[in-house]
Amino acid sequence: MSDRAAAAARRAGRAVATLALLAALAAAMLAPASSTAFTGHHCSKRTCRYFTSSYRTAKYFYDRRTCDQWKNLDNRCLEGFRTKRALKRHFDRKLHPPC
Repeated sequence: MSDRAAAAARRAGRAVATLALLAALAAAMLAPASSTAFTGHHCSKRTCRYFTSSYRTAKYFYDRRTCDQWKNLDNRCLEGFRTKRALKRHFDRKLHPPC
């Protein structure tokens, strides 16, 4: 292989590596932020009725029909459920007293 061909091959290799790096950076930038990590168990924030926090020290769950305090929970730990039974299958929580 001539010096000219070897130099062209090195440039092509660097270009491929640069493109791969740029693609990885673009994918990371397009990924959803961790602050949007709400987990809905067969429901969305608009359709879930019961909410709790997955945080290990959490004690309560909230009924959206009688209480708005679930909106104060950290979105990264927020878990939503359509039924109380489904929530109880995942978490041992009590209904928040004011709810």
